[in-house]
Amino acid sequence: MSSSALPWYVKLVLRVAVPAACLAALYLSIPGEIAMARTAGWSEHYAPAMPICVSVYALAAAAIAAYRRKASLPGQVTALIGAVVALALAICAQSISHLIQQNYMGSSAALVVAVSSVPPLVIAHMMHMAETPSQVKTADEEKSELRGMIDYLSEELTLSLGSQSLTLVSRAAGIVREIENLSQTTEGLAEEAEKVSQDVEESLKTPKPKALAARIAKTREALAAKGGKVTVDAICKALDISQATYYRYKDSEQSTEGLLPLSI
Repeated sequence: MSSSALPWYVKLVLRVAVPAACLAALYLSIPGEIAMARTAGWSEHYAPAMPICVSVYALAAAAIAAYRRKASLPGQVTALIGAVVALALAICAQSISHLIQQNYMGSSAALVVAVSSVPPLVIAHMMHMAETPSQVKTADEEKSELRGMIDYLSEELTLSLGSQSLTLVSRAAGIVREIENLSQTTEGLAEEAEKVSQDVEESLKTPKPKALAARIAKTREALAAKGGKVTVDAICKALDISQATYYRYKDSEQSTEGLLPLSI
């Protein structure tokens, strides 16, 4: 559930109440931790640093542990153990200091040694957790390499698409030229077909002399084969031509045709 979907009073608690409670807890832990530092032998000048060493250290270890867990970084377990130990140390410091102040227990060598070892242990663990930037640097390097790979692939894809586009454009231009050539060829063929059609029509309308002479000869032979009387009028009717056309295109070698009667 996202924070934007939370009620206003829950948001108010997260933004105001939680920090206020942490500050109040740190403030309340100050006297006990200072008293324990004094019991361990620190002077009035150095004892006030114990709350920062214990309580702030516990807060810092908890925050680092949460961050490492959220960022999936190594060292989550050690940071969590440090936060738990720091919290236990802060609780023990409060309890022991109050027990000493209320005369329920007194100072001892073991207590002095334990309290005196707190600062170096805190420093050691904080230095250990400070190694997080190196891990983050490694993660940043991986992100940088990933970005470089993405940029390289994007550039290669752009170049590939550009070359493919040029190839497609050139091919399209070639296809357009071929279509134009085919269109011109088609127009030429259409013109030639039209000329041939016109020639055929003209040849049908106006027979050439040799063709008409051959037809006249064949028609005369056909009429003679039937046993009928071959006349100019019969040949003209069979060919649907006039007698003038007959005499114009008849075979001049057939001199006997001029003796054919015009009609029966």
